[in-house]
Amino acid sequence: MKKIFIRSPYFIEIDEEAQTTAKIEIFLWNKGTSEPTTPNYTLSKNVPSINQNKLSWNVANYAKEFIKPIAPVTVSVPTEENVNTWCYMRVVSYSDDVEILDEVYVCLNGYTQYLDGYNQSTEDEVVLLANEDIKLTHNKYINVWIDEDLTADYAWITGGSDYDFSVTENSLYKLPLNYSNINRLEKSSTIYFNIVSNEICEVKYTPITCTFINRFGGWQFLTFFKANSSSIDVTSKDFNMLPSSINYNVLQGSKKIFNSQGKQKIKCNTGWVDENYFELIQDLLLSETVLLDNKPVIVKSQSSEYKTNLKDKNINYEIEFEYNFGLINDVI
Repeated sequence: MKKIFIRSPYFIEIDEEAQTTAKIEIFLWNKGTSEPTTPNYTLSKNVPSINQNKLSWNVANYAKEFIKPIAPVTVSVPTEENVNTWCYMRVVSYSDDVEILDEVYVCLNGYTQYLDGYNQSTEDEVVLLANEDIKLTHNKYINVWIDEDLTADYAWITGGSDYDFSVTENSLYKLPLNYSNINRLEKSSTIYFNIVSNEICEVKYTPITCTFINRFGGWQFLTFFKANSSSIDVTSKDFNMLPSSINYNVLQGSKKIFNSQGKQKIKCNTGWVDENYFELIQDLLLSETVLLDNKPVIVKSQSSEYKTNLKDKNINYEIEFEYNFGLINDVI
């Protein structure tokens, strides 16, 4: 089954000889619910000309309404991820009302890069939704997609623990991490990947944990260990009032303030990190879902320099966030 990353375009193409029209039917659903009997969307086109038969549709955007990640929930054993972090999409293609293809996709909330080219997908049975080469610190878990396998159990070996679990349905899993050089997924004699996770003891500052959806569509944990600074921005409107009488009360003032609201901002520092941490910073700046100590935030930093050991010696990244809610509760 193909896995596609729906923050980048994914095209369905129909190019049958002598066709005059074509259409696709899109069915969308989350695991735990039934596949719809009628399509969520039906899209049709006529060919531009008799010499140009190919028709195409970008179907990635239609899956977004079925993917709504809110916040990660940590676990101590391998567990299925919340079903709202991914979805199924079935596309049935027709040429001149004749069915030519019926395919089901797994839609992950990630993106591909420009240099990867067009219509990137993967059919691997195990897909790690993280970068295996980055040494993680204080990560709670990683997300891994695993196709249904009724023939053998998987083993998640983390630190000194060994968890065997069966995969009877396609699903996105969260695998807990220990502070160890060994966080390894195996099946029979196959080793799929190994993640290194280290603990850092910060004696001066209170670490701040940032969680966000990375480029692969999985939850990523990034800890800011060093100094942080907070501030607030206040907005309001005012108008001049008429005095209650000619002999006005001098303690009342002549203006009235209304619609006051405040937003809190915070600047955080990672502390010294490896050179390849820039990939995590890039994913953070581009993420659509970000939390700071389990509170929703917007990343206000719009750029970041790519720092290297050769040029910068010690690498630290400072990122500015704005909490994604007002200081006054005005939700109605």
